[in-house]
Parts: sequence; structure tokens; C-alpha cells
Amino acid sequence: MRRWSGKLAGSEGGQTLPLVALMIVVMGLGCLGLGRIGGAAVARAQAVTAADAAALAGAADTKEAAASAAQWNGARLTSYEELGSDVRVRVERAGAKATARARRAAGTGDLLFAGQPGLAASAEGLAPAMRAALERARAALGAPVPVTSGFRSRAQQAALFANRGANPFPVAVQGTSRHELGLAVDVPISFVPRLLSVASRVGLCQPYPRTDPVHFELCTRRLP
Repeated sequence: MRRWSGKLAGSEGGQTLPLVALMIVVMGLGCLGLGRIGGAAVARAQAVTAADAAALAGAADTKEAAASAAQWNGARLTSYEELGSDVRVRVERAGAKATARARRAAGTGDLLFAGQPGLAASAEGLAPAMRAALERARAALGAPVPVTSGFRSRAQQAALFANRGANPFPVAVQGTSRHELGLAVDVPISFVPRLLSVASRVGLCQPYPRTDPVHFELCTRRLP
């Protein structure tokens, strides 16, 4: 009986070891699969962000501006269509693809993101000092400054913040944005270098050059 019991114990132990090894392999493959799924989700989200930025830039400016905005966000513009007053783009980033559409508000030259009514960009409502700075910039550049986002009411800022995931740049919480005071504007990303060339002379500052390069505010310091 003792010999039989010892043989049985050894047999069970021999079977357990391969089973544990198999479980470890299965768990490892599962973790690898989850990692790939998570990576794909991140890539998709980044592609959507790049597509939104490209659509906005294209509606505000040109196909070249859309391509630059896509590249700025690490993506490649694969398709650009002008559909009446709308612009539709497709981009690819790290194997993920996304489509976005932006619309120019009729008769104003301002922008309206598809699916975001009430958030049309406008120079109306800007503080007199901000209007004066934009006029100085126009005179210095010999062309108007294209404004893609100007004054925003508190409600508009709240709506924009609620949908901030679709915005390629940071969005401030309502009550904290200088857009609500009429002291800030956003411009097409392709126009940023031109505006920067005269910004310091006309009283405009770029407070977030790395994270929000399209955002310009009225400088608080006195002009020289």
C-alpha cells in the first residue's frame, strides 16, 4: 500500500507541473492580447484628434493647412474633400484611420465644427483692446488675421469643455478662459508663424506655445 501511494503522489505531482506551466502561458498570451487592444484604442483616439485638427485647419485655410495640422498631431492626411461649405478629411496615424468634417458658417467666414452647433468662431464680442491688437496685426501683415475662435459665452465654453475630447488642443474650464472676457483668439495653425512674426509688436502673446500654439491673448504688459 505504501509503494502504491507513493507512486500515485508522484504521478499527480508530475501532472500538476505541466498544468501550471500551461496556465502561465495562457495568462501571458491574454495579457499580450489586452495590451494590443489597449494600444489600438489609444492609436484610434489619437487619429480622431488628428482628424479633427486637420478638418478645422482645412475649413479655416487650405488643404496644405489640413496636412500640416495632421502632421502636427503625428498623422498623415490621406484624403481631403471640399463639399460645398464643408471640408471632410481622412487621416492615418500608427495604422489607425479616422474621418472628420468641419463647416464654415455661412456668410461670416467663421468656423463651426460639425456636430457642435452654437460654437461658431466669431470676432464679435471681443474686447476693444483685443480688436485694436488684431487691427494692428492686420496693418503689420497687410492682411486680416483669420480668427477660428474668438469670444465665447460661459455656456459656449462649458459646451466646448464638455466635448474637449474632440478638440486637438487643451480647453479651459468655464469661468477660467480669457475667451470669455473677449481677450483671446485662436487662429489656424498654418497662420501661427505669420502672426508670431508681428505678435510682440502689436500686443499679442502666445502663452502656451507647445500645448496650444493657436491660442493668442492680449498681453498684460505695456507695449514698448
